[in-house]
Amino acid sequence: MRQENGQLPTNVAEIQPTEKTRAKDIAQYGIATIDKDANVYQALALMVRKNISGLPVVDKSGLAGIISEKDVLKLIYDSEFVAGSVADYMTTDLVSFDEEDCISDICECLTTRGFRRVPITQQGRLAAIISRADLIRVNLHKFAPPNPARNSKTSNGRPAAKDVMKSGLAIVKKQTSLYEAMNLLATKNITGLPVVDDYMNLVGILSEKDMLKLLYTPNAKPGFVGDYMTKQIVSFEKDTSLFVICHCMINNNFRRVPILESGRLIGLISRADIIAYILKNHTSFFKQKNLD
Repeated sequence: MRQENGQLPTNVAEIQPTEKTRAKDIAQYGIATIDKDANVYQALALMVRKNISGLPVVDKSGLAGIISEKDVLKLIYDSEFVAGSVADYMTTDLVSFDEEDCISDICECLTTRGFRRVPITQQGRLAAIISRADLIRVNLHKFAPPNPARNSKTSNGRPAAKDVMKSGLAIVKKQTSLYEAMNLLATKNITGLPVVDDYMNLVGILSEKDMLKLLYTPNAKPGFVGDYMTKQIVSFEKDTSLFVICHCMINNNFRRVPILESGRLIGLISRADIIAYILKNHTSFFKQKNLD
């Protein structure tokens, strides 16, 4: 199944994976790439615009590397002026799969490794991408409930969490069905769902990676978010310095962190949000950073 606009075919949800399901059956073709000789800022702009966590780097011979969102955040945070081409910063230690490879192998890789997506090759050349969300989407039917109808800036001028965070969040509760939660992860292109109580107090996180672990678990059954959510959460108050949050997200493998006000969830900040903020407020950001 191929489609040239970078989206999955409209009937992908009807796929019911088996041991014979191959990468080509669910891969996203027509993907965004960047040439290794392009200016690094072109890669930054493309990643922010497309909201992608890893950008394949190509040259005349094919796939040459990956430049990741995590690497990009560290790069522009550490250096006020970034020079050079994508080749100077890309990672060449790649994990890729052939389009004929079994998706269970890809699922195992994305469960045990820190990246969200892997390149798919066709006769040795880059052809597509498969992400964690793609795997969740095609396995969503396994967790459908029997009867779905029954389920229900800081004062000193430094940038703070509240200056960057996004509101209007996709959230779930402990009693939300796994099916509903997985559908949100698969369709909203998010890596984790905050779990809240009736008063918007943050009680857990249901991650994309946690859901992947269930996909090929023998005898996995429909359940509820509270049964699988992670209770150990890294979060920040709204007045926390953005520099502190940057350090956290550079040194950890999660893409976004919850932002709280007196324990209540009020927003999220992603690596992409911080990258966009630094690019937009470049001069003032580094002026404040250099004062610390």
